[in-house]
Amino acid sequence: MNSSDNHISSGCRTHLMPLMSSSFTPGQAQATVNSFQDKGQRQIAQAELYYFSARAEECKDIAELYLQDKDIYLRLSAGLLYSFSNLTLGNPAAAKMGFRNIQECLHQTEQNPSSNEAMASCVFANYLAMVLMHLPTDKLPPLRDFLPYLPAGLRAYGIYVLAHNAYLHEEYANALGLCQSVFLMLDGCYPIAMEYLYCVIIMSLVNQKKENEARDVLMTAWNMAKADGFLEPFIEHHGLMLGQIEACIKPTEPELYKQLSQAVIAFSRGWMNIHNPKLQASVTDKLTPMEFAIAMLASKGWSNQEIANHLSMSSNTIKHYISSILQTLGVKSRKELKPFVNK
Repeated sequence: MNSSDNHISSGCRTHLMPLMSSSFTPGQAQATVNSFQDKGQRQIAQAELYYFSARAEECKDIAELYLQDKDIYLRLSAGLLYSFSNLTLGNPAAAKMGFRNIQECLHQTEQNPSSNEAMASCVFANYLAMVLMHLPTDKLPPLRDFLPYLPAGLRAYGIYVLAHNAYLHEEYANALGLCQSVFLMLDGCYPIAMEYLYCVIIMSLVNQKKENEARDVLMTAWNMAKADGFLEPFIEHHGLMLGQIEACIKPTEPELYKQLSQAVIAFSRGWMNIHNPKLQASVTDKLTPMEFAIAMLASKGWSNQEIANHLSMSSNTIKHYISSILQTLGVKSRKELKPFVNK
């Protein structure tokens, strides 16, 4: 970074992740993007639309233009979008560069405080990157302290990040309560944040074996997401939904499920390439999304019959699947599956 970039602007003309921050009716995402008067905000919002509708290449191309922008909100937004789009595209070095960019913004803002809003955006972006990559957050300032300084859409997404973190620590009731509380407080419709919150609700309900409730929430989220083509929340949380997509979406919308499955493989490959590169080839190249879902359930101690009931299959079919998965991965027991589905 050159000396002219040592001070990052924190003017109020832009917001972090402007599309995510916006309230709009499902189906109006593109119109919302077009409504931004500021060119930088409009382009970053377009990159968001591309990312959340699983068009990673187009997202990456726009985000790259703003990685060194002097406006902190555009730069942070670009870093997040550049990192996660490159994960999907299988470019781990580029993804890591984007994460480093986000960390640099936080360090510079800590050294040169400007506003609560700028600091909140930096903390939010770093928490988002760390939690979704399943990396420790103990060295970051507490996100909860900064939520009041974020716009409503980002506050909702920030609570999603906290709930996701609780889920990863197997605090399913806490994760569920956090997400449900957001819907009681929102003053508008924030489709992107809401779809991610729905995903954690689904994941938590499944782990509490409240499968009928989970399926109802999944269909609510799916129908909202389809209005704008927002497949990305389901791509990112596919494995953690523990077969809900296989049970609900595959039978009724096979073409969309096929598109989703292809994107899941690409995202999982990139995610594992950073998070657990030693196992990356073993999992993402050898297991189908259905096999991964079954492996995840088996690793959590579900019986063959429970998995069969969950996926509307026979117990013998699940037994065959698990035998094949164990053989493919070169392990002998369900307990040995956990490192391969490390989510």
